[in-house]
Amino acid sequence: MAVKKRLVINFTGYEGLHPEAVRGRYLNSSGDFNRLWHTKTNAGPMVGEGPDIASMRISTTGADWSTETEFCQYGTADIFDVYSARNVTTRFATGLMAFLDILLSGTFYRYLRTSWRFCLFFMWPFALACLMLLVLLGLGLAPMWADFSPWHMLWSVPLALVVCRILIRWPGDKFFFSYLLDDWAAASDRIHGRNAQLIQRRHDFADHLVRKLQTSDADEVVIISHSLGTVPAVEAIADVWRNQPDLLTNRPVSLVAAGSCLLMIALHPRATSLKEDIRIVTQETPVLWAEFQAISDIIHFYKSHPAKSLGIEPKAPPIIRRIRFKNIHKPARYARAKKNFFKMHLLFLKGAQIRNAYDMGMFAQGPFMFAELMTKYDGEPAPLDKEGRIN
Repeated sequence: MAVKKRLVINFTGYEGLHPEAVRGRYLNSSGDFNRLWHTKTNAGPMVGEGPDIASMRISTTGADWSTETEFCQYGTADIFDVYSARNVTTRFATGLMAFLDILLSGTFYRYLRTSWRFCLFFMWPFALACLMLLVLLGLGLAPMWADFSPWHMLWSVPLALVVCRILIRWPGDKFFFSYLLDDWAAASDRIHGRNAQLIQRRHDFADHLVRKLQTSDADEVVIISHSLGTVPAVEAIADVWRNQPDLLTNRPVSLVAAGSCLLMIALHPRATSLKEDIRIVTQETPVLWAEFQAISDIIHFYKSHPAKSLGIEPKAPPIIRRIRFKNIHKPARYARAKKNFFKMHLLFLKGAQIRNAYDMGMFAQGPFMFAELMTKYDGEPAPLDKEGRIN
């Protein structure tokens, strides 16, 4: 069945991109899609429809096919802006509290058992924090170690604080130090339900998704989630199922989880609500869940299973696909990404430059049902010829 109309719901992770910035990023990726498949894309403006919720219309014309896509962005950049606006002391303290919570709750052991690569990402900001604390203590207590009068600490302690503050700015910012502390602080707030704005945003997403599903005449619905965005995506699907399950059964609905950090929250023993949402999606709903993982990206749970890693036996197991970015992107782009683990993580969202089975543009704008790409053409590029015609 050729897709004429598609509804795409896009959930972003922990990043400060507001809808207009997401539009720009997606259209850059869409440019890769146009070059690869000889298509033309026209996109309208992002139109606000709620708190950090907006949508745009995309029309795509191929050699002998065309599609209309309504692309809806569901984000929390406005909430994350509040985290980054806090003072240095607060950001440092809440980040370290989150670190201790992950350790003391046994969650770090679960990370290690599930995907040891993710532990490298987890330890990164806290290793930097320990280094900065050592510098702080070393400079502050230097007079005592040198057998000087304790009065010398009147200048050594302020000096240590100034140096530590400089280190947080540089090289701290270069290595995403404060950003990652905020990321973990926000994750901890999700786990323990401490942020009323995040709780309210969950309701906003579910209510808006219900309205979209009720009013859309799309042939299929593709819910795309990247990184930590898989958490609100799963929550929204579960909430829709609890209230109006028919909205998920009257046409194909798929979840595309790319570089998912779902288990970053779900493996914590206090994340019982999220675990129940995952159970509902995998055991009760007809949603096709496809999980894409890449060995070169440490900011997700490579070789994990979103249900079985939590002891959930799914009725329809999620499709797990392990991909290689070097088979998707040209050498120059891949080489740049290798120098920065965030750029590597974002390769999931970049448009494919080489014809292959993982193509975000094809999922969002192409003429084929997502489920068909995952089953009938599994492991193969979409069946378009060199000129972009349907074979």
